Amino acid sequence: MEVTKEELSQVLSALMQQLIGGWTKEKIHSDVLEVIMKMRIDAGHEEEYMQLLLGNVAFATESTYALQNVLQTILTNQAFPTTAAVEAMMEEAQARIQDQLPTLIDRYASHFSQLEEHERKMQLERSYCAILVANRIKTDFIFSFIHQQNQEIMKNFFAVDPKDMLEAFHHLSGAYATLLLEGLELTY
Repeated sequence: MEVTKEELSQVLSALMQQLIGGWTKEKIHSDVLEVIMKMRIDAGHEEEYMQLLLGNVAFATESTYALQNVLQTILTNQAFPTTAAVEAMMEEAQARIQDQLPTLIDRYASHFSQLEEHERKMQLERSYCAILVANRIKTDFIFSFIHQQNQEIMKNFFAVDPKDMLEAFHHLSGAYATLLLEGLELTY
């Protein structure tokens, strides 16, 4: 039976709602603010903070691509890897990203360079927070997807076009991250 993109999005959305059902905005806001405040404290001055923030945006964004690749591998192989295998894929990707970070930071710096400094700082913080939460959702979803208890249900996704699944996965994790971050106050 053919599944439309809309039906796929609805099913995936329902699964993500179930996944994050116990998450509260307060807890997410608290976690995100803690990360931001730690970076602000760790940085000796504003310019160092901006560089740290830029590096974290670059790392988190590249981690998004890595998480998408992990799910793509699962869907393409139509097999459930072990938790250890997925952790190894993620660790390998993070090590590769870390090695490429200096080059990546330059690319991301040019993307944000056209903004005035205050606006750049706000945009970097907002981007980082959103990517951080979206990646948390993606990571939890992938581990839930491969969990032994869920495999009988999740194998139905092997019949779906992986491109459609990945597109919906990326879009929905971002949308739920935005909803969870709604109302977050980052004081400047």
